[in-house]
Amino acid sequence: MESKNLRGFTLIELLVVIAIIAILAAILFPVFAQAKAAAKSASALSNLKQVGLATHIYANDYDDGTVLTDYAPTSEVSSPTWATLLLPYTKNQQINWDAARSIPSPDNFEGYTWDLVTTLAINDAGFSGYWSGTCDDPYAGPYVYGRNITGIEELSARVAYMPDIWAGTNVGWYYFRNYQANWVDMSQDYTDWSWYNEVWQTRLAHAGQKIPVVYGDTHAGKVGRGVFVSWDEAPDRATLCQIMTDRNLDKFWGVAGSPSL
Repeated sequence: MESKNLRGFTLIELLVVIAIIAILAAILFPVFAQAKAAAKSASALSNLKQVGLATHIYANDYDDGTVLTDYAPTSEVSSPTWATLLLPYTKNQQINWDAARSIPSPDNFEGYTWDLVTTLAINDAGFSGYWSGTCDDPYAGPYVYGRNITGIEELSARVAYMPDIWAGTNVGWYYFRNYQANWVDMSQDYTDWSWYNEVWQTRLAHAGQKIPVVYGDTHAGKVGRGVFVSWDEAPDRATLCQIMTDRNLDKFWGVAGSPSL
């Protein structure tokens, strides 16, 4: 009986195979990461869509009124917020969080109840209420709680909810101020709280750095750099207001002075 002459791989052949595997992994891993990010962004978009629909069902029960940001004076914070007010309609606390980021497990964060630190936020002064001042000086008049949804001009262009972030944590804040969130410092990514970058910085968690949003008419989509004005472009609020008008960004964010704008 003849013995078979078995030949194994040489060291060079093994190294070639390992190198090929490493090259394939380097090519595929970023693709997998992008696919995962896209899936999470899609989940965040779905959550926003459900919140938008719940807001309209709420309005049907409350004479066309938008859900309130909260009941507290604007210098204070207080539960219940919009997230709690919509719970009878959403029936799901989890949809109030940006699915592209980790969802905190505790019901309390540094003394704040869960509905104060959601990572989906309402457009406080552009959708759920408004300052009765002007773009140059929103605080020139008092804050007005509530709007009529059908009274908002070009509802399909008005953002109602977006993700936000309390930088350096895994939570956010339950509302954003349209007259600050639209005006961003693009020179850095913050590691602590900022009214200006609380929305802009959420792009880092989403595929293609596009931020998911839901509009006043409940349709959802993604936005990017184009809806924000940088501090370099507008070094002062007067310039910001002019740019907002020139680019028709007032329709997206809303402005102070009228429940329809």
